[in-house]
Amino acid sequence: MLNQGIIEPSNSPWMAPAVYRRKRSGEVRICVDYRELNKRTRKDAYPLPLPDDVFDRISGAKVFSILDMQSGFWQVPVSPQDVQKTAFSPGPGIGLFQFKRMPFGLTGATSTFQRMMDIILSDYDFAAVYLDDIVTR
Repeated sequence: MLNQGIIEPSNSPWMAPAVYRRKRSGEVRICVDYRELNKRTRKDAYPLPLPDDVFDRISGAKVFSILDMQSGFWQVPVSPQDVQKTAFSPGPGIGLFQFKRMPFGLTGATSTFQRMMDIILSDYDFAAVYLDDIVTR
């Protein structure tokens, strides 16, 4: 993530712990525990689409394509005034890092990403989006 420009070294007064989980593919995923930060964060009420609404939008189609955006949240920059709040420690002696791109686990991340995708695809009536999945007909 450091080499990809997703995170950077930090000297933030904030720090969330991180844990590691192995994905089905065998790849290791870092999971940052933002529960304490989320308790202090204003909630974003932007709604996620209901599954029935997504199905209604694509009903009647004979052919479907499904696109799953890899690392979709990382396409959204973190506001400069909030970058330090995303600081985490990957482990003792490794240092402190902060996200430059939106991490998963923040209380507003899902709503922010859904809003962005709704705006991007608003002119395309053949596409329905649910977070990082796009279904086209």
